[in-house]
Amino acid sequence: ESEERYRRLFEDDLTGDFLTGADGRILACNPAFVRMFEFASIEDALETDIRDLYEDPGDRDRLLARLQREGKIENEGRTRKRRDGTRIHVVENMVGRFGPDGELIETQGYVYDDSERKRAEEALRESEERFRAVLENSLDAAYRRSLQADRYDYMSPVVEEILGFTPEEMAAMSLEEVMGRVHPDDRPPVEAELTSAAASGRGLLMYRFRAKDGRYRWLEDHFTVIRDSSGRPLYRGGIVRDVTERRRAEEEIKRHAAELARIHRDLESAHREANLYLDILTHDIGNTENVSNLYAELLIDSVKGEAACYTASLKRSIAKSIEILGTVSKIRRIHAGPPLLRPTDLDAVIRAETGHFPNISISYEGVPRQVLADDLLPEVFTNLISNAVKHGGSGVAVAVRTEEEDGFVRVTVADTGRGVPDDQKEEIFHRYEKKQRGVGEGLGLYLVQILIDRYGGRIWVEDRVSGRSEEGAAFVFTLRQADGDGAKGAVPGR
Repeated sequence: ESEERYRRLFEDDLTGDFLTGADGRILACNPAFVRMFEFASIEDALETDIRDLYEDPGDRDRLLARLQREGKIENEGRTRKRRDGTRIHVVENMVGRFGPDGELIETQGYVYDDSERKRAEEALRESEERFRAVLENSLDAAYRRSLQADRYDYMSPVVEEILGFTPEEMAAMSLEEVMGRVHPDDRPPVEAELTSAAASGRGLLMYRFRAKDGRYRWLEDHFTVIRDSSGRPLYRGGIVRDVTERRRAEEEIKRHAAELARIHRDLESAHREANLYLDILTHDIGNTENVSNLYAELLIDSVKGEAACYTASLKRSIAKSIEILGTVSKIRRIHAGPPLLRPTDLDAVIRAETGHFPNISISYEGVPRQVLADDLLPEVFTNLISNAVKHGGSGVAVAVRTEEEDGFVRVTVADTGRGVPDDQKEEIFHRYEKKQRGVGEGLGLYLVQILIDRYGGRIWVEDRVSGRSEEGAAFVFTLRQADGDGAKGAVPGR
């Protein structure tokens, strides 16, 4: 019965039990040992030398020497090999049986697989090493302060670069010493935030701290408070970042912003004053031009010969001046503020404006469309048709066409005039900027461009006949169609 109980205990044990001779031959083992080292059977294991399961066969001799001296080995972790050569980490217990003369006869013991715990331990160690490497190589200083011992029990080495103090010097500082280095103006809000964080569990501090060299550094401190199960605060841990340069940049930005605000106020004042002068000038010059134009008309009827020619030239110059002044006034109005665009009947605008040129051959092909514009839209057609007459003469023919294009209306105003050379197609809308331009030259097309831009479209010039610029120009522009919502009221322009 005793033998049977021993055999059941041996065979059913979850640890790998074994018995070996002094020469290393495995004399007995249980099924758990067979599974652990992946033998095919107990018989397979009994044909094996235990040294074959050692990573270093020399370990066997050293182990036996210890058994000779100590009599047993307890709970020792070591790496062994399975039957297929793969490594396994085990914890081993072993005793030796000796003869009357002290000679080792056999060893008996048991092992259990400790690989999972060992892997977890290695993973934890690697994780700790990586975490420590991150902390110690970070540009920010991580810390933990024991609130019970009133000292830092960890401080990243980088703190020495930030404040000049080593981690050991920081650890030796009491809370009062630390607070004594906080700038007097910043100490009350720091103390208030620390008190608040004791209840909330986290906080953010921004303060100046006097470094070892006596200069203040701006620090940003994100921290949390760790409590025990009863809610008693144990530690305060966080990350401290040197934000001195950032604070200097912020202060510089504030100074620049204040300076820009002052300049803006000065510019607004100058703008208002300039507008006042321009309003007075355009009003008074306009009145003067109207009177001059009236006298020129009276002179034409009362003079003859060469004087009549001079008077006619004078009247044309006055009319040109009135035209320029009117265009400038419209441009000023456009730049005065954002437009309030409304659904506008494009067909009605085109028919009304072409009707102002009864002596010009104008054709129109299109369908009624509502576009987003304001009361200055007629100026676009007036200036484009006038431009065609100016450069093409009274015999010029003008064709206006409209067509839909992905939420826009595409409008083409083509003429049979002298056209626009390819090298001038881009700059034709900017001639008013050229110092070599004639009096008032380019203002009309500039007005057209800024109006189209005001309405959210774009404008360009093409050849009326592709590739033959001398046979006339085609001014093409787009206007946004008014959708269902836009038709109900005014909408802001671009």
